[in-house]
Amino acid sequence: MKALAITGEETASDLVKQLVALRMLARQNVRTRRQSGELMAGYRAKLALTAVGSYDWTLTNHLIAAIEENRLACEFHEIEIGKYLMFLCHEMDQKVPRALIFDAINTSHADRDTEDVRKYGDKSHHLICILDLENSATQDDDIEIRPLKWCHTMAFMNAMQTNKKLDKAIHDISNEFFDGAFGEYRETPLTERLAGRAV
Repeated sequence: MKALAITGEETASDLVKQLVALRMLARQNVRTRRQSGELMAGYRAKLALTAVGSYDWTLTNHLIAAIEENRLACEFHEIEIGKYLMFLCHEMDQKVPRALIFDAINTSHADRDTEDVRKYGDKSHHLICILDLENSATQDDDIEIRPLKWCHTMAFMNAMQTNKKLDKAIHDISNEFFDGAFGEYRETPLTERLAGRAV
């Protein structure tokens, strides 16, 4: 499969194929990260029962390090998928009929013409990330069911934590909208922004 890219020359069909491929990548990535966490827990439990300095102890530590590296790579991939989704949605809104987008994200027919869709569904990004219409027939909040929304959320959270201007702009707009509920903006130190912190 060739790398996903937007040149502006894509047809509606090309963009829908990219959306389907991106969903598959997102789902596989989310599944791999979850499985990494499960493996990590198992190996950590094994490590606690293994004699320090033994061959098994050394091997288990190497496996834990490899799994942790894989999990971290998955987190970066989620961010990249989320970023790409924003550009893809912009292109689709200009070229792709709404029915094809619904098909590509597996929206049930009952959810395609609701009051919320008429009110808030003018952009494909809203259908996926706000209205939760990806795999809408599945009444489950698991991130594997709606992986595109999850990746978008991770990209947005990463941007807020690593981009001081965006963080301040969101704070100021939220404060204005909610009558000062968030108080005065306090800049987060660079090391905390890069490492991530509880928001």
